[in-house]
Parts: sequence; C-alpha cells; structure tokens
Amino acid sequence: MNEVEAKEMSVKEYLRKLFPRIVRAIVLTAILGACLLVFWYGVLEVFAWYPEYKVKFAVLAWALVFFTFAITVASDTIYEHIFIVGRALFLIVYLIYATNGGTLALDFMSFHFTLEFIPLLALMILINFLDIARGILQAIELASENPLE
Repeated sequence: MNEVEAKEMSVKEYLRKLFPRIVRAIVLTAILGACLLVFWYGVLEVFAWYPEYKVKFAVLAWALVFFTFAITVASDTIYEHIFIVGRALFLIVYLIYATNGGTLALDFMSFHFTLEFIPLLALMILINFLDIARGILQAIELASENPLE
C-alpha cells in the first residue's frame, strides 16, 4: 500500500465519520426551522405593521439555524465549543441591538406604547455569559483529554 492509497483510506474513513453527523445536523436543523416557521407565522400577524421587527426575527432565526447546524456537525471536536461561544456572543450583541437596549416602542395611530424589559434582557445576557463560560470550560476539558503529540 503506497502513500496515496493510505491517504484515500483516511479520507474515506473521515467521510464515514462525517456523514452521520451531517444527517443528524440536517434533521435537527429541520426540526428547529419548522418550529421557528410556526412561530414566525404567529409573530407575523402581531407585527404586520412593523416590518423591521419581522426582519430582526428573520435574522435571529437564520443565525440560530446556522449555529444549530454547525454545532451538530462539529460535535465532539474543539470547533463545537468555538461555535457555542460564537453563538452566545452573537446572541448577546444581537439581543441588545434588536431590543434597543431593553426597550420596545410600538406606535399605533395615535397611541404610543413603550415596554421596558431591561431586567429580562440582563438575565438573557447573563445566561449567554454562562454559556460562554461553559463552552470555554468544555473546550479546555476536551483539549486536556486529547493532548497534541
């Protein structure tokens, strides 16, 4: 067996290992996408007059679908933890941006409605910081179990 055949065997083994992950990622992503689509049609009626909220929800939904797929495909690798930390950082920044710092203002014809949920936003940010810490600790644990030789 020469070097090229050995390299082909490793690629075949890698694809055999990767294929079930991709199938599992597609299934989980499809389930999440279906749930978000059902929620989307529920939100669509409430925010029919405010297209900017629909766009913000669509960006959040696509980001969650991407991170679900990426984390599932990269399971049991260091990249899984990198994607977990990336998802948490994205959610922190995007939640602050999308909620305008914890205030939601809706203007109906002559009625102005402002909702402040800063404590709830702070709780969501704290949860995402804990997710970052968990991802970093799991990455350190994975690296200590599989040291580079």
